Amino acid sequence: MSWCKGEGSRVKGKRKLPLPFTLSLLPLFLLFSCGFQLRGDPEVGIRTISVTQVGASQVAAEIRRTVSAGKTKLMAVPGEAEAQLRILGETREKTVFTLTGAGRVYEYQLRLAVRYQLTVPGREEPAIAPTEIEARRLITYVESAPIAKEAEEQLLYKDMQVDLARQILRHIAAVKREM
Repeated sequence: MSWCKGEGSRVKGKRKLPLPFTLSLLPLFLLFSCGFQLRGDPEVGIRTISVTQVGASQVAAEIRRTVSAGKTKLMAVPGEAEAQLRILGETREKTVFTLTGAGRVYEYQLRLAVRYQLTVPGREEPAIAPTEIEARRLITYVESAPIAKEAEEQLLYKDMQVDLARQILRHIAAVKREM
């Protein structure tokens, strides 16, 4: 089959692409030409950071994982780091959000709240004063599938942990630019 008009004609050299294929690539070229790129993991802008927590914190573990994948180096000793991120607390809550007409639970609201601060050695006041951020998700409840809903709940908490870790890192990056 030839790409050119006319039967049996062959053109030596370059082949022409069909018009529908070329038009389907146009949005892709426009996205790349405007500088579009996926967000990816946030860059902190700090060479070394120490991440500590008061009590157990899944968000602190997620922050460590994200930071260690980038250019910033994690320091075990807080005094050796350029900045110290302290996770002051992490709270998980599950509350009834919606009831059916029969008085049964239809939806739960999951809430994950994290309180943190960022200090810089040599400064009296913290770079980020104690701040609390939160994420909320709704989950429907089905009595016939409690195990599946428990697994879905854990996935939603994991998603909130990743979301809050990225928000904290973006906040640190914004503060670093102002310093």
